[in-house]
Amino acid sequence: MLEAILIGICLGVISGLIPGIHNNTFSALILAYLPFLFELFSPEEVALIIFTNAITHTFIDILPSVFIGVPDEDTALSILPSHEMVLEGRGFHAVSISAFSSVFSFLMSLPLFALFIFLLPSRWIFLYKITPLFLVLVISFLVFSEKEDIYAGSLNIWLKRGYSLFILVLSGIIGYFAFKYSFYVEIRAGSSVFIPMMLGFFAVPVVYAGMQNRSEIPEQRVSLTIPRVGHILPGSLSGALVSLFPGVSSGIAAAISTAKLESREAYISAISAANTSNAMLCFSVLFSTGFTRSGAANAFKFVIGGHLNNNEMMNLIFIGLFVAVLSFCITLLLGAIFSRFVVKTERVSRLSLAILVFVFLYSLYMTGVFGVLILLASSFAGLLTMKLKVKRVACMGCIILPVLLYRIGVFS
Repeated sequence: MLEAILIGICLGVISGLIPGIHNNTFSALILAYLPFLFELFSPEEVALIIFTNAITHTFIDILPSVFIGVPDEDTALSILPSHEMVLEGRGFHAVSISAFSSVFSFLMSLPLFALFIFLLPSRWIFLYKITPLFLVLVISFLVFSEKEDIYAGSLNIWLKRGYSLFILVLSGIIGYFAFKYSFYVEIRAGSSVFIPMMLGFFAVPVVYAGMQNRSEIPEQRVSLTIPRVGHILPGSLSGALVSLFPGVSSGIAAAISTAKLESREAYISAISAANTSNAMLCFSVLFSTGFTRSGAANAFKFVIGGHLNNNEMMNLIFIGLFVAVLSFCITLLLGAIFSRFVVKTERVSRLSLAILVFVFLYSLYMTGVFGVLILLASSFAGLLTMKLKVKRVACMGCIILPVLLYRIGVFS
């Protein structure tokens, strides 16, 4: 069992550090190679690998967002605040805020985990019925949360909201066609339509911006910063909320939790808390209802089913706590190493160019020519958000709109 836990942690570190690799990618690979893995591990151990990978990833994925500038959809909102802190020599401060927020959020999610187990079986039909309304509210929130440009005219805010709605619809169209023709993408084990879509919407625009960057990175100060509970709690609760509904991810939870926050530290704290809370509570939703809200939960269900008894759930929670503490330590250690290394990088643009080449080759290898077309289309939409100066989380319309249209019966 310990071997399986450590393997899951190692996979979480890898998926967190490498741009374009999500823990859902490893979940898909595990499902593809189950016959081989069952020769080495029991089904319970394979499920533990999936679970520990998912938890660890939410700690580690802040590192490329801070020091390299390549996020996934869950950490996209943290880019600007964390980069500002890096340019002030406070990159490790951002990492420590994220690490503390994730581990505290994990602890906060435990009572909600138990509450979900107790309440959801009898409330699930109600949640299912209000899902379309919730998705409409999410769309409305994303549009109306846009703020006017500084020193702009009074009508600028409505222009920004129009731009946001346009990006939502455009990304929804891209997502619809990507999902409809996803069989062209699934050409090898672990390939998924999410790979080129998420890379295009959230990674490529930031990499491109990094290529234009000529700023010298100052020496980073390594000292711990503990976030406020008031910054962690909104992220934890938002992560819990979105775990209940399909079509929304912790990226949406991050947008909700940071809507009223101003400081950079609060942004990073809320986003990290939302990621960890959402990852943990997706498993609670699985155990209480049998429905999946993440790729990791879906893989877990495929391996050993969607229901555990009370003793098994308690064991899983204790394992999760062990993994969270260990991931916290690993994040701080890697953050200190990155803080020393990043100063030696003469130009961020060189690293960004290397990452852009990797993103293209990785998409081509994993998803083929059609995947590259999705990458190009989603990259265009992602770059357009930068041009129009709207929140890139609006690109989550690529999932929200197809799910909404499916639920109301427009598409089958």
